[in-house]
Amino acid sequence: MNSAALCYLNNLANAVTDWDAALIRQAVLVTAHLQNGRVSANDFRDYLPEVAQGAVGLIIRQLPTPKHGALVRKATVQGHPITVPSTAESTHGKPIQVWELTSAGWAAAKALMEERVAA
Repeated sequence: MNSAALCYLNNLANAVTDWDAALIRQAVLVTAHLQNGRVSANDFRDYLPEVAQGAVGLIIRQLPTPKHGALVRKATVQGHPITVPSTAESTHGKPIQVWELTSAGWAAAKALMEERVAA
């Protein structure tokens, strides 16, 4: 990756607030929960308020890591990652990853749904 790309990603990461990250995390978990455990950014992007460009992809790619709870993993079929064309106009249909909840993700999504019902 060239230095301009690294600079862009660094600036993007610094522009994403904790609130943006929490909102995207919740959108991933709740949407996946409602869709039998699978989700792509296409499924919830339009419901989010304006956030830093690229923040959805940046945050969703963090969720599989232990630091962020290992909440999702790449969805696969016969060992091959599942992708779908992006519906974001700026991407011109570029393939994006489909993610699936892990057991930790199911637990976190269930807790969010229970909080929603209790509210």
